[in-house]
Amino acid sequence: MSNSLLNLSGKIDPETIALFQCVEGVAKQLNIPFVVVGAYARDLVLHYGYGAAIQRATSDIDFGIQIPNWTAFEKLTERLLENGFEKSQPQHRLVSPEGIQVDIVPFGQLEDERANIQWPPNGDMVMNVLGFQEALDHAEMVRIQDVPSVDIPVATPQGMTLLKLISWVDRAADMRKKDAKDLRYLMKTYTKIPAIMEVLYDSGFLEERYDWDTELAGAHQLGIDAKTIAGEQTYKAVSALFNGEHKKLSVETLVDEMSDQIAGEYEKNKEIIDALIEGFLQEVKS
Repeated sequence: MSNSLLNLSGKIDPETIALFQCVEGVAKQLNIPFVVVGAYARDLVLHYGYGAAIQRATSDIDFGIQIPNWTAFEKLTERLLENGFEKSQPQHRLVSPEGIQVDIVPFGQLEDERANIQWPPNGDMVMNVLGFQEALDHAEMVRIQDVPSVDIPVATPQGMTLLKLISWVDRAADMRKKDAKDLRYLMKTYTKIPAIMEVLYDSGFLEERYDWDTELAGAHQLGIDAKTIAGEQTYKAVSALFNGEHKKLSVETLVDEMSDQIAGEYEKNKEIIDALIEGFLQEVKS
């Protein structure tokens, strides 16, 4: 996990702060590591943290929790219910006392060899959680309140990129476009982070490589950085898509689903995804 602290105190509404205080407190009591993922993680880092425009407003908050078994999930859920949360559907969804929808996705020792989890009681609901471990291991600490201090681990754009790619591959066709458009947003806004611009300016190579197109250079750097944090299984899954080895899906399909019906947009999106792919694949991960 990153040692840096992104301070957003004063930017987050009281209802959301109360939710985070409760979840953080319960998780700490039960010794359960967690990470904020999904659209709210994206907005915390890129919008509230670095000023990128919000692409798609969201009031839902997604958490990944690292647990050894389903008993730990049940204990955490029970504690949250005792604190005023209510059950919803599907079974990993709760609603906070403030009315905020919360999705809690477990990962860790309860995964099978393909990084799938099967929800009790009968295992009918199967979810791929590949990439969640990397999101937790490389999360950025975000302070959402100074007094009393409330610090929460949030997935970085690199971690979110891995999660979005895995999710896009795993989802049904009618649900993939949201992930594709979220990936486009991550690629286009990565250079809003000052540290990323410093890397590009200091080396100069990627800026020159892409004729000083900062978005393309940033997408290439995002590919490098996502590859750097990817575990072996995650790297292989993403590489299979990027190398055209996936049985059903292709990069062309990904580009098509991240594009609106605007003249020239498909071509622009193809350029930026190609830059991401080049960064991700430029060296073979040992």
